[in-house]
Amino acid sequence: MAHAAVISNNKGGVAKTELTVQLAAALARAGKNVLVVDMDPQANATRRLGIEWDAKAPILTMSEVIKADQIGAGEGAVVACGWALPDGSPTPEAERIDVLPARFDLINRETEAGVVGAVRRLQKALEGWTDDYDVILIDTRPDLGHLVQMSMAAADTIIIPTDPNYDSVEAAIRVNDFVARHAIDIANPTLAVGGIVVTRRKTTIEHDYQIEGLRGQFGDLVWNLGGVVKMSDGSELLNPAYIPEWSRFAEADAAAVSLSGWTDRNGRKTVALYDAVARTYISRFLNAEGVAA
Repeated sequence: MAHAAVISNNKGGVAKTELTVQLAAALARAGKNVLVVDMDPQANATRRLGIEWDAKAPILTMSEVIKADQIGAGEGAVVACGWALPDGSPTPEAERIDVLPARFDLINRETEAGVVGAVRRLQKALEGWTDDYDVILIDTRPDLGHLVQMSMAAADTIIIPTDPNYDSVEAAIRVNDFVARHAIDIANPTLAVGGIVVTRRKTTIEHDYQIEGLRGQFGDLVWNLGGVVKMSDGSELLNPAYIPEWSRFAEADAAAVSLSGWTDRNGRKTVALYDAVARTYISRFLNAEGVAA
């Protein structure tokens, strides 16, 4: 049975979609089969996973899936990750990643919050066909509206990425408080935050102060990624404890590729860091057989 995680923060610009996409790639490198569900009308996760909208050859997207309000409706909209090798064949990571893509018209579903049972539409769409996946990652809008609540209703846990700035940390706390107060109201009473991933960290006194506050608020829910990593060539890298503000992350986002597309030392550093995120995910949420614990 697949383990489903919503990637959520009430503030934008905290590397939410970056975490979704590059965690999917890292889990694929670890041998896991991943379904990425794009529940953000901006559709950035869809584009970054190599899927582009072609008006001459339209595909089903999450707008149609949610509108259908049917058990298993998502299966017919699944597309393969579009990352490809120079010869056009899928990359090894892409072979393990499928996508339920989004388009801007997904915002139309936001206005249907008052429809009876609307909060369960995504949960229903994923029923009956996702057992071949180990992990489902759901990318969301930077708010706590209907599309986000629908995503939470379909999830086993919440992962909150946040940069260590005051507004972002406050937004992370807001997500945690919302889940604690309203999980039962979205028909998912056992839902809870399972991780805080610090992103875009800079070596400043302010960021150190905010991280200290995060750890005081959330304890070991704040993922520490630090440690020495041995690479395949025998060299060693020291991972930082948190995801730094490295330019390579923005380059991968813009190019719509996996971080593994770079083989220089900076590329290896970013891959090693996200591999640590994947190891933390697996150790916290998956058992030794790679299925939901």
